[in-house]
Amino acid sequence: MCAIIGALGKKLPTQEQFIKARDTMTHRGPDDAGIYYAPQEGIALGHRRLSIIDLSEAGHQPFFSNDGRYTIVFNGEIYNYRELREELKNFYNFKTQTDTEVLLAAYIKWGSRSLQKLNGMFAFAVWDKKEKQLFVARDRLGVKPLYYLLQDGAFYFASEIKGILTLSNIERKLNKASFLDFLSFRYSLGEKTFFEGIYSLLPGHFLTISGGKMKLEQYWELPVSQSTDSLQDRDVIEKTYQLLKRSIELRLRSDVPTGAYLSGGLDSSLITAIMASLSGKKIKTFSVGFPEDGFNEFPFARKVAQLFNTDHHEITLSGKEYLDAIPETIRIKDAPLAVPFEVSGLILSKELKKYITVILAGEGADELFGGYGRIFRSGYDFERLHLLKDKLYLSGSGREVLEKNLLKEYGTLEAPETIDHFLNQYSYFELEKERSLLNPDLFSMDKKTLLNENFFIDLFSKAKELSQIEQYMYVFERAHLPGLLHRLDTSSMAYSVEAREPFIDFNLVEYVSTLPLKYKMRWKSSDNKHQAELLNSDQISEVHDTTKYLLREIGRKYLPDEIVNRKKLGPPAPLDQWFGADFQDIISETLLSPNTRGAPLYNKGALKEWLKDTNISPNSRKGLNIWMLYTFELWMREYNISL
Repeated sequence: MCAIIGALGKKLPTQEQFIKARDTMTHRGPDDAGIYYAPQEGIALGHRRLSIIDLSEAGHQPFFSNDGRYTIVFNGEIYNYRELREELKNFYNFKTQTDTEVLLAAYIKWGSRSLQKLNGMFAFAVWDKKEKQLFVARDRLGVKPLYYLLQDGAFYFASEIKGILTLSNIERKLNKASFLDFLSFRYSLGEKTFFEGIYSLLPGHFLTISGGKMKLEQYWELPVSQSTDSLQDRDVIEKTYQLLKRSIELRLRSDVPTGAYLSGGLDSSLITAIMASLSGKKIKTFSVGFPEDGFNEFPFARKVAQLFNTDHHEITLSGKEYLDAIPETIRIKDAPLAVPFEVSGLILSKELKKYITVILAGEGADELFGGYGRIFRSGYDFERLHLLKDKLYLSGSGREVLEKNLLKEYGTLEAPETIDHFLNQYSYFELEKERSLLNPDLFSMDKKTLLNENFFIDLFSKAKELSQIEQYMYVFERAHLPGLLHRLDTSSMAYSVEAREPFIDFNLVEYVSTLPLKYKMRWKSSDNKHQAELLNSDQISEVHDTTKYLLREIGRKYLPDEIVNRKKLGPPAPLDQWFGADFQDIISETLLSPNTRGAPLYNKGALKEWLKDTNISPNSRKGLNIWMLYTFELWMREYNISL
């Protein structure tokens, strides 16, 4: 795990400026640093190293091919580098034991086709001195970040936006479309970032720059489900288990100490269990939480730790410690914070670094295996609303009960459009609230603008042959996962800890993504299914169906029912308690003061009235909504953002 940076153009930044930009990312790579600065070639490449594989000086980057033609800077890990090295041994004369050299040799032999052979998380750039061509690529799911800027005929890229800001003279101007994304989805979607003009290289894409022209190409896309009745449960469960086990085995390849996040939920507990079975020594596990009642999962994590005899560590955060860490978390991420756990994750990484350098995490399991029951089940409502409209579903008293429950949830029985319905379930701000809080002079109140409908139209078109629930799963994974992975990357790398995610190994993803719905969400019985026919999706729960069916069945190999059957909670924070107390004054001063940089974005009167209500229930989204606006303002101040 490292940081990379580069500039390509007729007029490069000075070497001093380039090194300064590289070193804004020292936290990602404290062990070593290097540059290739060649104004005569119009190229500068920089690297900061966190040593994971082959800790010797042989892993220094930028790394050069034996003949000096190619230069690579690489961030990430190639998990199957040993197998690729064996395949390439008759083609390339290896001088080191690093995965960097294997990656470069693969590119030299296969070019862009090498990406299909890689199993790993990566963002890298290769400069071909002979052809004067720069090749830049990012891994399939977007685990490793890569940002770029085209400005005045020059191309800049870096692992973090702060590198580009230091390297270039770009105006720090807000991308207003990303702000709208943030209100609805907590992240900036697609290739946009919060900085106008700076882009994220999309997952599964690469670009080449040659002769002053840039070409962007896609080499991988998430596959869609292929329903079939010929599969046997035992075969599917066993294959999924073997793929997950192999994924964890590959991610244990390291020359530094390794551990696991352990919340006590299904995902982290299953990773811990399989790690313990593969490791020949006691593994280290880590949990984080708050002292307030109901805001930590320590008892469940302890049970799993005891079951597998791990060296377990608990980190309890105070409200003050947490709030003090918010500005640092924003500076690390270069963006407003999506969820409160980002701060907890950063503090946890600081503690982790005392013991380990590599951590295994459960991110991606909910997206891949069907863990977001509320959102996914709403597809069931969509289907029934359309059937009711055409009088094709139920009759008599049963129909009356269902209509009453659907009316309670949606306020109407009108059959919605697909994207409208999905986004109303997914959005974090209610559409009407979002519209009322925004300054109408700055934003079009057109719903398509607010909800970035074009982005979702494209995703739904790729999944149009699937059932409504499967469409929602596919679109949600494509929209949500990149932001989720980015927040894990930034919080862990803040203190030079490499996070690895076994659930998003591409072999596992490609297999599970094509499985029928019943392997992700399954009715517990025909009676439960019959009962659910009369309920809206919010009334349906784990009483009626089983989310993450495959993972739970695999979990039964290792874990007690108490853990296997646990309902998803997510990393909690006591926002409702904080926003009802002293923190409310901080919020008001931040969002309503004369110095509020984001003030022109809002309808100040509506925002003031909205913030007055401090009666925030634990199940309300308002606490999270306030948190989002608060961190957005802190980000604007930290980066001196203009409108």
